[in-house]
Amino acid sequence: MIGNGYWSTGITVRYDSRRGWGGEVQFYDDGFANDETDHARISTEGALRTRYFAADGEQRDALTVVIDTLKADAERHGIRWAETAGVWYHSDGGDDRFPPPPGWRELLNSHSRRLEWEPKYLTVGQQN
Repeated sequence: MIGNGYWSTGITVRYDSRRGWGGEVQFYDDGFANDETDHARISTEGALRTRYFAADGEQRDALTVVIDTLKADAERHGIRWAETAGVWYHSDGGDDRFPPPPGWRELLNSHSRRLEWEPKYLTVGQQN
Protein backbone atom coordinates (compact mmCIF):
# COMPACT_ATOMS: atom_id res chain seq x y z
CA MET A 1 0.00 0.00 0.00
CA ILE A 2 1.15 3.52 -0.75
CA GLY A 3 0.00 6.16 1.73
CA ASN A 4 -1.72 5.91 5.08
CA GLY A 5 -5.00 4.34 4.08
CA TYR A 6 -7.66 3.91 1.45
CA TRP A 7 -10.17 6.30 -0.09
CA SER A 8 -13.26 5.99 -2.28
CA THR A 9 -15.38 8.19 -4.53
CA GLY A 10 -18.59 6.68 -3.16
CA ILE A 11 -20.99 3.81 -3.59
CA THR A 12 -22.07 2.29 -6.89
CA VAL A 13 -25.41 0.50 -7.04
CA ARG A 14 -27.24 -1.62 -9.59
CA TYR A 15 -30.81 -2.83 -9.82
CA ASP A 16 -32.28 -6.15 -10.96
CA SER A 17 -36.05 -5.99 -11.39
CA ARG A 18 -36.45 -9.59 -10.18
CA ARG A 19 -34.03 -9.56 -7.25
CA GLY A 20 -33.61 -5.99 -5.99
CA TRP A 21 -30.59 -3.79 -5.28
CA GLY A 22 -26.88 -4.54 -4.95
CA GLY A 23 -23.86 -2.32 -4.58
CA GLU A 24 -20.16 -1.91 -4.11
CA VAL A 25 -17.48 0.43 -2.85
CA GLN A 26 -14.24 0.50 -4.81
CA PHE A 27 -11.29 1.84 -2.84
CA TYR A 28 -7.73 2.86 -3.61
CA ASP A 29 -4.51 3.71 -1.81
CA ASP A 30 -2.67 6.99 -2.45
CA GLY A 31 -0.41 5.57 -5.15
CA PHE A 32 -0.86 6.23 -8.83
CA ALA A 33 1.85 5.19 -11.27
CA ASN A 34 4.50 5.72 -8.59
CA ASP A 35 5.34 2.18 -7.49
CA GLU A 36 8.80 1.66 -6.02
CA THR A 37 9.47 -2.04 -6.22
CA ASP A 38 12.96 -1.78 -4.71
CA HIS A 39 11.42 -0.11 -1.64
CA ALA A 40 8.52 -2.59 -1.48
CA ARG A 41 5.96 0.13 -2.26
CA ILE A 42 3.33 -0.87 -4.76
CA SER A 43 -0.17 0.48 -5.10
CA THR A 44 -3.18 -1.60 -4.07
CA GLU A 45 -6.93 -1.31 -4.43
CA GLY A 46 -10.00 -3.32 -3.57
CA ALA A 47 -13.76 -3.51 -3.36
CA LEU A 48 -16.49 -4.26 -0.85
CA ARG A 49 -19.71 -5.42 -2.40
CA THR A 50 -22.99 -6.93 -1.39
CA ARG A 51 -22.96 -10.66 -1.82
CA TYR A 52 -26.51 -10.76 -3.19
CA PHE A 53 -29.16 -8.44 -4.53
CA ALA A 54 -31.49 -7.38 -1.72
CA ALA A 55 -35.26 -7.07 -2.08
CA ASP A 56 -37.32 -4.50 -0.19
CA GLY A 57 -38.42 -5.59 3.24
CA GLU A 58 -41.75 -4.90 4.89
CA GLN A 59 -40.40 -1.93 6.84
CA ARG A 60 -37.18 -0.91 5.03
CA ASP A 61 -36.32 -0.34 1.40
CA ALA A 62 -33.42 -2.36 0.03
CA LEU A 63 -31.57 0.54 -1.60
CA THR A 64 -31.21 2.42 1.68
CA VAL A 65 -30.04 -0.72 3.48
CA VAL A 66 -27.52 -1.54 0.72
CA ILE A 67 -26.07 1.98 0.77
CA ASP A 68 -25.97 2.27 4.55
CA THR A 69 -24.43 -1.17 5.03
CA LEU A 70 -21.69 -0.56 2.48
CA LYS A 71 -20.94 2.87 3.93
CA ALA A 72 -20.71 1.51 7.48
CA ASP A 73 -18.56 -1.47 6.46
CA ALA A 74 -16.20 0.74 4.44
CA GLU A 75 -15.78 3.12 7.37
CA ARG A 76 -15.24 0.18 9.74
CA HIS A 77 -12.33 -0.81 7.46
CA GLY A 78 -10.92 2.73 7.66
CA ILE A 79 -11.83 3.76 4.12
CA ARG A 80 -12.27 7.53 3.85
CA TRP A 81 -14.58 9.31 1.42
CA ALA A 82 -13.36 11.77 -1.21
CA GLU A 83 -14.80 15.27 -0.94
CA THR A 84 -16.63 14.53 -4.18
CA ALA A 85 -18.13 11.22 -2.98
CA GLY A 86 -21.60 10.31 -4.19
CA VAL A 87 -23.98 7.49 -4.98
CA TRP A 88 -23.49 6.25 -8.54
CA TYR A 89 -25.42 3.87 -10.80
CA HIS A 90 -23.43 1.02 -12.41
CA SER A 91 -22.22 2.18 -15.86
CA ASP A 92 -24.30 5.33 -15.35
CA GLY A 93 -27.34 3.29 -16.41
CA GLY A 94 -25.80 2.15 -19.69
CA ASP A 95 -25.55 -1.60 -19.01
CA ASP A 96 -28.50 -3.41 -20.61
CA ARG A 97 -28.14 -6.27 -18.11
CA PHE A 98 -29.02 -3.92 -15.24
CA PRO A 99 -31.31 -1.19 -16.55
CA PRO A 100 -32.07 1.36 -13.85
CA PRO A 101 -35.62 1.82 -12.58
CA PRO A 102 -37.64 4.90 -13.54
CA GLY A 103 -36.60 8.00 -11.60
CA TRP A 104 -33.20 6.54 -10.72
CA ARG A 105 -31.28 9.82 -11.07
CA GLU A 106 -33.50 11.62 -8.59
CA LEU A 107 -33.46 8.61 -6.27
CA LEU A 108 -29.66 8.37 -6.19
CA ASN A 109 -29.28 12.14 -5.87
CA SER A 110 -31.58 12.05 -2.82
CA HIS A 111 -29.38 9.38 -1.22
CA SER A 112 -26.24 11.42 -1.96
CA ARG A 113 -27.84 14.44 -0.26
CA ARG A 114 -28.97 12.28 2.67
CA LEU A 115 -25.34 11.26 3.21
CA GLU A 116 -24.21 14.88 2.73
CA TRP A 117 -22.42 13.86 -0.47
CA GLU A 118 -22.55 15.43 -3.92
CA PRO A 119 -25.54 14.55 -6.13
CA LYS A 120 -24.06 13.06 -9.30
CA TYR A 121 -26.84 13.21 -11.87
CA LEU A 122 -28.53 16.06 -13.69
CA THR A 123 -32.28 15.69 -13.68
CA VAL A 124 -35.04 17.13 -15.85
CA GLY A 125 -34.96 20.92 -15.71
CA GLN A 126 -31.37 21.17 -14.43
CA GLN A 127 -28.58 22.73 -16.45
CA ASN A 128 -24.82 22.25 -16.35
